[in-house]
Amino acid sequence: MVINDLKDQIPLREISRISGISLSGYYYKPVKRHIQRLDPSARARIRDIASERPTYGYRRVWAILRNQGTAVNQKTVRKVLKDNNLNLPASKHRGRTKTRNLFRPHGPDQLWQTDITYIPTESGMTYLMCIKDCFTREWQGYHDSRSYIVRDAIRSVENAVLLAFNGTVPEDLVLRTDNGPQYISNEFRSAMKLLGIKLEYIQKHTPEDNGDIESFHNSIKIDYIWPNKFRNFNDASMEIEKAFSDYNECSSHSSIDYLPPREFRRKFLNDKAFRERFEKKEVEVTLDD
Repeated sequence: MVINDLKDQIPLREISRISGISLSGYYYKPVKRHIQRLDPSARARIRDIASERPTYGYRRVWAILRNQGTAVNQKTVRKVLKDNNLNLPASKHRGRTKTRNLFRPHGPDQLWQTDITYIPTESGMTYLMCIKDCFTREWQGYHDSRSYIVRDAIRSVENAVLLAFNGTVPEDLVLRTDNGPQYISNEFRSAMKLLGIKLEYIQKHTPEDNGDIESFHNSIKIDYIWPNKFRNFNDASMEIEKAFSDYNECSSHSSIDYLPPREFRRKFLNDKAFRERFEKKEVEVTLDD
């Protein structure tokens, strides 16, 4: 009121200086906030997803809701999980190293990666050799065995080729591996040549160059292996088979717009607008790097 009485005689800035009332405080007008309450069914669905998939953080829970047609904010999902003690601790990412002179895919079926990981059981170790598409993030095939000889490594690629292409390999498909004895053997090289697959080896002592498959194996263990306890090879084999389907059809990935790998492939190949938007985002990320 005092300011209104004096502002015609004294400049507002001078009144503000003398009175100690800021100009922003004088001009401020409160705005009524409209708070949208979360639907109870959506809140229950968030809790159900987090309980069914205890290794999922709020972003992946949000992605499942979005992919199922439920519109909800990521921050809202995070708050619901926190209020119900279902949130995960923040992950600590190690320093990442840029890849060196390696082939970069720009579409599906251009670059695969493979490696061997280990699954413990009460009766001994199971060896899992996986094939992953570096663009779509699809788990293309695998071979689990009690051994990890060259023949097992070849079988994993053959299984992936049968599942992905029904036996006909597309031209110029590249398979990236480390320098493990199975992969640098003449037998493995010859088998890949017969299949029509080109080989790309990372440099020695640079596992980060094979980072996609390393990260993939870590995700498989966190989401499907470590929550279970396997008595024998058959128990592990059955869980791997279920994980193969669930990973490709249900598991969301931040690098592919929080879509499951198979859904991402379908949209990328059939939805021109989505493909152009994703390719633009890929270019922006590359420029930022």
